Amino acid sequence: MSQDKDLVGRCGLYCGSCIIYRAERDSEKLRKCIAERNDCEVKEVHCGGCQTLVEDGWDSDEVWGKNCDIVNCLESRDLKTCYDCDDQCKTFENWYQEMLGQGEDLKENLKRRNEGNVENWLKEERERWSCLKCGSPLIINLDECHRCGEKYQKNLESQS
Repeated sequence: MSQDKDLVGRCGLYCGSCIIYRAERDSEKLRKCIAERNDCEVKEVHCGGCQTLVEDGWDSDEVWGKNCDIVNCLESRDLKTCYDCDDQCKTFENWYQEMLGQGEDLKENLKRRNEGNVENWLKEERERWSCLKCGSPLIINLDECHRCGEKYQKNLESQS
């Protein structure tokens, strides 16, 4: 697997579109805003992707980062992803609905990754979450590119 393997979210999210992951790499201003909002130091706003959370994740937030309910649930069951789980847990369902509203179908992502080539999925997600104007990575929580300000439409149809 490529160096992007850490961006394969355990819940089905493409971590390369995560606000925490992107802020650390792309925007000190955004990183400061997140730190202020979460009452933590700017240096604490960091994450290397979902696959690294247990060893080196953001631990200031009560729900995400090292404290992510989904990651902790999977770790306690010795599972790699939510696709491997037989339960229909409320935590995943709530996250699924929230991300569906942001243009990301976590269930479809998990299914596609399990059935096919993760490298292709990563490539497709990287392309889908890139600004058409400047080429910068987009953040799932925002409706415009954090670099050039170009507005963009979140579209599930491009996930086929």
